[in-house]
Amino acid sequence: MRRGQSVLSTFERYQRIALLYDLLDLPFEYGRYRRIRRLLFQGLSGRLLEAGVGTGRNFPFYPPGSTVVGIDISPAMLARAGRRRKSAAAEVELRQMDVTRLDFADRTFDGSVATFLFCVLPEQLQVPALKELGRVVKAGGLIRLLEYTRPHRTVRRILARLWDP
Repeated sequence: MRRGQSVLSTFERYQRIALLYDLLDLPFEYGRYRRIRRLLFQGLSGRLLEAGVGTGRNFPFYPPGSTVVGIDISPAMLARAGRRRKSAAAEVELRQMDVTRLDFADRTFDGSVATFLFCVLPEQLQVPALKELGRVVKAGGLIRLLEYTRPHRTVRRILARLWDP
C-alpha cells in the first residue's frame, strides 16, 4: 500500500465515523481514558501542538494560559472539535493537516501531545509522523503519546476490529 493510499483511507474512515465517534468511544472514555488524559498535560505550558485532535476530547485538560494548535486530517472530526472548543482553558486553533507533513517551521512548539493517533496510523506512517513531531517541537520540549495496542486474545481482538473506524 502506498503512503497516499494509507492517508486517504484513514481520512475516509474518520470522515465516515466522526458523527458517532464519541458515542462509540464513551465506555472507554469514562471507564479508563479520562483519568489518564489529565496526566498528559501536567507540566506542559506555552505553545502546544495536539496531533490528531479528533473531536476535542483533550480540551478540558489543556494547561490554562497555553495556546494549542490542534490538527487532524478529517474536516468532520475538526468540526466536532470546533463545537467543543469552549471547554478548553487555553486558546485553541484548529487546522486540517496530515501529521506526516506538518505545515509548521522547525521548533515552533514547546511541546506536543497525541492521543490514540499512532495506534490507528498505518505502520509505515508512524516513523515519519514521529519525525515531524520531533522537528516542530523545540529542543528540550516534550512529546507525549497516549496509545493502546491491539488485543491478542481472540474475543477482544474481534471486538477491537468491530470498533475500529
